[in-house]
Amino acid sequence: MIKNIISALFAIAACLSVQAQDVCVIKGRINNNALRYDDAKIKMVYLTRLDEYDRLIKIDSAKVKKGKYSFKYRMEKDEPTMLYLITGFDNGNIPLFVEAGNIDITTDSAAYPLNSFVSGTITNNLYNEYKKIAEECVQAQIDSVKALAARYGDEWVNSKEGFDYRNRLNAIEIMKCNSRRLKFLLDNNSSPIAPLLMERELMKHIGEAYAMQMVGAISHTLFSHPYYRSFKSKALARDLREGNELPDIPLQMQDGKVIHLSDFRGKFVLIDFWASWCKPCMNELKFIKQIYDETRDKKDSFVLISHSFDKSEEAWQKAIADEGIGREDWIHSCDFMMGKSPAARMMNVQMIPTIVLVDPEGRAISFTLRGEEAVERVKQILSGDLYYLQGDK
Repeated sequence: MIKNIISALFAIAACLSVQAQDVCVIKGRINNNALRYDDAKIKMVYLTRLDEYDRLIKIDSAKVKKGKYSFKYRMEKDEPTMLYLITGFDNGNIPLFVEAGNIDITTDSAAYPLNSFVSGTITNNLYNEYKKIAEECVQAQIDSVKALAARYGDEWVNSKEGFDYRNRLNAIEIMKCNSRRLKFLLDNNSSPIAPLLMERELMKHIGEAYAMQMVGAISHTLFSHPYYRSFKSKALARDLREGNELPDIPLQMQDGKVIHLSDFRGKFVLIDFWASWCKPCMNELKFIKQIYDETRDKKDSFVLISHSFDKSEEAWQKAIADEGIGREDWIHSCDFMMGKSPAARMMNVQMIPTIVLVDPEGRAISFTLRGEEAVERVKQILSGDLYYLQGDK
């Protein structure tokens, strides 16, 4: 008895130690190793992070031995709980939230990794509860079809009248499901799953004003979390107008570091969307250079950002060097995703060059400035003439 108690105490101490050190221990078990499209069995899995651009970044690898694998991930100080994937399968992956603690993953078949059960930490357990709502919705639709078939027969169920009736029932169940999911996320509005799932699963069903109300319902404890910033930015991107707050777009610097538009709050910002291969952009560049030259004494209140649509880092860097625009305090960003860049999509940039002028509160002054007008408008606001607040002069 004493030996068992001591063993239990050691186990508890080990668990507390893991959590105190912000270590995430992941243990997985695959009951059937066979892949779906390959005769071989899975031998290696990868802990993979989704970055701000939804790009997959492999963090660690683990061998699958006798159907088991494990990861030990030491989190950085104040690293937020984020959605990761276990990859290496040929038919999908396993989503999980990485956070301090012990996570258990059970996969019945490597051919269908998405059906895995993930448990053991607060966020993963919450996510399981959330998924049950959709599962119950699907089951309710299946049960309703069975009930109709039992009452009216298969022939009627498959008739046009039966098809229309089933569609109405399904629509009702889906609306009930979305209502339940929204309530669940509101009840857990301090969990990172709230902004993440509101953005990815619920926002598409609602209008701009309601989306911003959902953003406003998120707990203040998440205001610095990447998922809150992303959710708010996507909601703001649905209503781009002069005078409105702009999305907090991510900007990948020349050294690979990612900063955000909000990092320049308190200053006027001009964002020039361009590319080395774009002739009109190169023609516009002489005016951008003029803006840079004429605002050197205002750099404490004005920031110039050039965001490139280039796909090649070599071409981008060469253009910066050849045009002599790699100057002090001239910020250059490029994520090499061209028009699919989150910065471009959230700002609804459909052609280049496009210039966006931003006020110190992060609101849009203009989306349409070009050439001499851009130069004059920047000089005007930096002189203290905030023309955009009184209407165009």
